[in-house]
Amino acid sequence: MDVPLVPKHTLLLEHTQQQTEGAQLLMTLLRTAQLIDRACATQLAPFELTEARFGVLLAAANDPAATPASIAAQLDVTRAAVTGLIDGLVRQGLVTRSEDPRDRRSLTVTVTLAGQATLAALGPRYGDWLSDLTAGLGASDIARATAALGEIQRRLAAQDSRG
Repeated sequence: MDVPLVPKHTLLLEHTQQQTEGAQLLMTLLRTAQLIDRACATQLAPFELTEARFGVLLAAANDPAATPASIAAQLDVTRAAVTGLIDGLVRQGLVTRSEDPRDRRSLTVTVTLAGQATLAALGPRYGDWLSDLTAGLGASDIARATAALGEIQRRLAAQDSRG
C-alpha cells in the first residue's frame, strides 16, 4: 500500500534524486512522527499540558528527590529548558519547588496532589491511545518495525558522533 507523502517530502526526494524505498520510508517516518506529535498534543490538551511538561511531570513523579538537573539529565534536555517547563508546572499547581534540605544551592521538585491527580487521570487515557494506535499491528509487524527503527537510530547516532 502506498502511503502519500506530504508535498515538501516529495519535493525533497525529487530534489535530492532519492526515489529509493529507503528514502520514502524516512519521509513516511517523518510524516508519521508529525501526526503522532499532533495527536499527542490533542491527548494532553484537556490537561493543559505539552509533551515536554508531561515529561517533566512524569520525571518528578518518578523521583521524590528530583532536582532540575536530575530531570534535565533524565529527559536529555538542557537545564534551562527544564527550568522553564517547571515554571509552567508550578503556575499550573502541578509541582512545587523547594530548597533541597541536603544542599541549599539546589531545588527539589515535588509533584502536588493536583499533579498526582492529573497523572492518575491521564495515565489510562494515554495508555488507551497508545494501544489504539498499534491495535492493527501483529507481533511480527511490531518486531520488524522496531528492528528497522533501531537500525536507523544506530546510524543516526553514528553520524552524530562523527560530527
